[in-house]
Amino acid sequence: MYYRQPRYFKDFQCIGGTCPSSCCMGWRIDWTQEEIDKIKNAPNCPQELRELCDKSFAYNESSKKFSVVLEEKRCPFLTEDNFCKIQREMGAEYLSYTCRVYPRNYVIAEPALYAHCRMSCPEIMKHILNNDKATDLVNIRPRVEKVVSVISTNDEVIKKHPEMKFRYDLFEFFYETISDKRYSVEDSIILCALAAQSLAKLVEQNEIDRIPEAIKTLKAQMHNKSQLNSIENIKPNYHIKLGILGQTLQAVCKLTNNINTTFSLTDNSGRFNIDLYTAGEEVLSAYIKKKPFVMRNIALNLLMELCVPFKNHDFTIFENFMFYAACFALVKLNTIAIAEIQNRADDELSAVFDMERYIIKSVAMISRVLCQNTEVDKLIMEILRGNKMLSPAYLALLVK
Repeated sequence: MYYRQPRYFKDFQCIGGTCPSSCCMGWRIDWTQEEIDKIKNAPNCPQELRELCDKSFAYNESSKKFSVVLEEKRCPFLTEDNFCKIQREMGAEYLSYTCRVYPRNYVIAEPALYAHCRMSCPEIMKHILNNDKATDLVNIRPRVEKVVSVISTNDEVIKKHPEMKFRYDLFEFFYETISDKRYSVEDSIILCALAAQSLAKLVEQNEIDRIPEAIKTLKAQMHNKSQLNSIENIKPNYHIKLGILGQTLQAVCKLTNNINTTFSLTDNSGRFNIDLYTAGEEVLSAYIKKKPFVMRNIALNLLMELCVPFKNHDFTIFENFMFYAACFALVKLNTIAIAEIQNRADDELSAVFDMERYIIKSVAMISRVLCQNTEVDKLIMEILRGNKMLSPAYLALLVK
């Protein structure tokens, strides 16, 4: 097995107390009993820290671990200057695995292990927004450290979903297609949806072993001029797009207890206003014109975070890709909402408005909601099914 990772991975460094959105605030942080005992039983552990450990963890039935009990949304081990008391007084080796590893994440798709970082970390978003090669995948030598927190494919899953044995081929195919700069990122996603639909049919027909051959054929079809022209000529339908995405985002924010930031795109009645949306879209487009790689970098990292095409083992290849495409559309909608806030600002505020900072905050927040909650995928799929949106044609209306 070898490692594949985006170029930004080796350059990431946690900025600790200076982070504008500390992962020690508002997050459920899980620890094992062994990790807690390691601190309490250490000879150099101060009595004050032992007592803090005794009252700062509660058993979580769903995770079968101990969750940190937050105090006003802050980790009780967080100092006033936003540094970790455990790390400062005892060293990083006493942190939980979650605290040591985040925002890094690992997905096994043999023969490769994909290392990447979560966009919920603002520092990762800086790399994504400022380096056109940030999400280029590179191979590196296997590391010696033990990787525990990985998403893998066990024998039971492969028995139920034999297409999983081609997980590497499928992921590389989708990643390569969305990386192709000859097409817009939106058109690339639509091309992938058409391919995912074809691949899902092979699974349905129990022709799983034809997947590698089918991928080669699909790659050749990607350059079909008539197909590309038909995709490029699809016009946005704002009524459908905003209606479905608005309903989805509202439901997701309610499920995850997050604030829906798209208020800037609604009128007094609370309905999405197309003029406000297009105005925000123009502001975002002006920013992206200077950095045309931004949305593609976001789309590619999202692909890794959502483990496409196998985020949910109960979904087909096509359904998993539809979920991913809907998430990309929601990230873009959220970013456009932030852009519209700038568009409404008066001249004095505009002079100090940092567009990049607000995009970082927006994407970090919405990706945290979409990628790190186990119920979101089911909820979004339920909404897509309920609105009969499960087709490449409807997907095109969401992402265009």
